[in-house]
Amino acid sequence: MAAESAHKPALLEVASALREVHRALVQATRRGYERVNGPAGGPGQMLKLLTEDPYFAWLHPMSELIVDLDSLLTQELLPSGTVAAVRMEIDRLTQAGDSPFWVKYGPLLQAEPGVVMAHGRLRRAMNALPEAKAGLHERKQWVAPRVHAKRNSRS
Repeated sequence: MAAESAHKPALLEVASALREVHRALVQATRRGYERVNGPAGGPGQMLKLLTEDPYFAWLHPMSELIVDLDSLLTQELLPSGTVAAVRMEIDRLTQAGDSPFWVKYGPLLQAEPGVVMAHGRLRRAMNALPEAKAGLHERKQWVAPRVHAKRNSRS
């Protein structure tokens, strides 16, 4: 476990870079939303859009990965294989494929300079993490269960 924890500074850098990518994606997606629907409003309204509006739903896998990674980073000792598993999860999300996330991410990666720059920083940060290999932890093994507040259905 100590060997995994030696990668914590690199993992912190990856988490920071992943949040930067997310921020750039939110900004780009917000601009698209506002072209179609008008102003998105202030921070409270934007948070509501991010969590509830279908226009922003494609961002949820990255948002959830950030939450899971932040939760992992609160652990003093990281279980063996977790760091490479994090790299694998980020690769799975941010590399070409046919996922609903990639369908939106790929074009933004080609068209939005902020997304391109943030993606480049993420890739550089990930180079400090060990490569994926056999025996990795599945994501469900390194994430803490999420507790969601039950929403009041009255409006």
